[in-house]
Amino acid sequence: METIDRKFQILAVNPCKKGAIYTQADGFFFKATDKFAPHALVGYIKAMKESGEVDSIQIESAELLLQRVMKKQVVEGARTPDIDSDCEIARCIAGKGVE
Repeated sequence: METIDRKFQILAVNPCKKGAIYTQADGFFFKATDKFAPHALVGYIKAMKESGEVDSIQIESAELLLQRVMKKQVVEGARTPDIDSDCEIARCIAGKGVE
């Protein structure tokens, strides 16, 4: 399977589900200080609501995540995302060094 997120190496553990460990092969990562992360979450929440397939508690959880991200940006600021090194360009665009 192709690596989903080429920029970051990810290790995500869901402590509520035994053995639920995820990496860059399973998902992607946005930093909370990414200027456009809230926009991604707003679209995600909207799509969940419109689908009619998602429990309200999952939507509430995503809305709370959005609030925390926005609060962090107010406190710490937000930055425009970038690919700013030869290494990142080679990884993200060409897949160089991606396992």
